[in-house]
Amino acid sequence: MVKQKTKKKFLLVVILLVTVISSLGFLATFMGVSTIRHDHKVRGNDIRVAAVGDNITYGFGVVNWYEKNYPITLQNLLGTGYNVKNFGYSGRTATTTGDYPYVDEKIYQKSLTYLPNIVVIMFGTNDSKVQNWKTKEEFKEQYRKLLLSYIQLESKPVVYLCTPATPYYVIGKTEGPMKFNIQKDKVDVVVETGKELAEELDLMVIDINEVTKNHRQWFNKDGIHPNADGAKAIANAVYDAIAKG
Repeated sequence: MVKQKTKKKFLLVVILLVTVISSLGFLATFMGVSTIRHDHKVRGNDIRVAAVGDNITYGFGVVNWYEKNYPITLQNLLGTGYNVKNFGYSGRTATTTGDYPYVDEKIYQKSLTYLPNIVVIMFGTNDSKVQNWKTKEEFKEQYRKLLLSYIQLESKPVVYLCTPATPYYVIGKTEGPMKFNIQKDKVDVVVETGKELAEELDLMVIDINEVTKNHRQWFNKDGIHPNADGAKAIANAVYDAIAKG
């Protein structure tokens, strides 16, 4: 009897641990802070596509993340001959003065050593936060440095600069900072600045801000993070740009 009770307790502990670990893994992936990524092996002649960015690139809040985040959707659209890797990291900023700079993360270094042929980069939402925003000039200068780190890679990638998605207020609110302290007027400045940088650096622009405008239904309740439909719309816009060359 004692042995049976001990076995039952042991099994219950194992089941509990597995449940907790699985739940933590799901939560980490859902929040975009997980190291779990799609690992499509690069074949010799594959065109390597680096999807670089923050929460929106990673797929924070996208239900069925493994199949519905925008980089994996883009992979499915591009098909054989392309290798798309998701280098998005939630909460990260283009600026080094932001609370969580992208360049401080290992994922940034991995995106460089991947030696992409194409870079699709989208930042600015987190830079617009109350605690992060300083001036347009500072944002522009620091975003320029980040862009140049990809432009100057030996693989000489084609760089597509995406404007950040349109942010929306939560239901019942119409003014002031949005969810997560995001400032809509500063997102507008980010969009303008991104287009200026693209012109100065001879980059192609994918206007995700325009694509997602007037489509509140493509976002989660927080109004900031696209849902699966929003991720699909972003992937389609990126695919169209790459297909046109």
